[in-house]
Amino acid sequence: MLTVATYNIRKGHSLTRGSSLSQLKAGINDLSADILCLQEVQDVNTRRATTIAQHGHSQLAALQGDTYAHCAYGANAFYDHGHHGNAILSKFPIHFWENIDVSDHRLEQRGVLHAVVEHPRLGDLHVLCAHFGLFKGSRIRQAQALIEQVQNHVPDTAPLIIAGDFNDWNLHVHQLLTRRLSVADVLESANESRLARTFPVQLPWFRLDRLYTRHLNVQSAQVHSGREWRTRSDHAPISALLL
Repeated sequence: MLTVATYNIRKGHSLTRGSSLSQLKAGINDLSADILCLQEVQDVNTRRATTIAQHGHSQLAALQGDTYAHCAYGANAFYDHGHHGNAILSKFPIHFWENIDVSDHRLEQRGVLHAVVEHPRLGDLHVLCAHFGLFKGSRIRQAQALIEQVQNHVPDTAPLIIAGDFNDWNLHVHQLLTRRLSVADVLESANESRLARTFPVQLPWFRLDRLYTRHLNVQSAQVHSGREWRTRSDHAPISALLL
């Protein structure tokens, strides 16, 4: 069995309580994921408090801790005091990773992080962690770039996971990915339900975050929401148990 999760952590800021590394780490522990896809994670932020300073001002290193021995990180946005992007944390070795810049204009820095995880039973497991833009045209072009990455670099028979914040409230990206890549959303697969409502976490309404699979069996999937999650980010995470 394999547990996978995706979570936009908003750089560790919730809408109600500001920044809390301890709350965020508690949430990540609650997910109990073998592979965790994160969006809006900071690798370096020199303005962080001493709780981050002991990890070299790296939020990513603090979240990785002793739980995840392996990590891939793709920086997308850079500023004077640091940078942030997507990350894939794994309990299994990562023997290849690549960050694809899919920024569509200078106002939004976006990326697709592609990692190959060595799973003891599945072999090479391809994991793509994405964060798409706020504008429809940008999202369509970013989806095309992701599709090309999969078609050119992922074998047709290899197990595949695509996860992230797609900002896809109108489902255009969803339709593209499912049609062109034959992937399935885990909530639809496990529960025969509609796509997950994940934003805002206080009262989830928009279906922004997704977790797709191909050549993997989904035993269960869920959206994690409730009072405790409101202090961790503005998004609700999704997790799935795969066979």
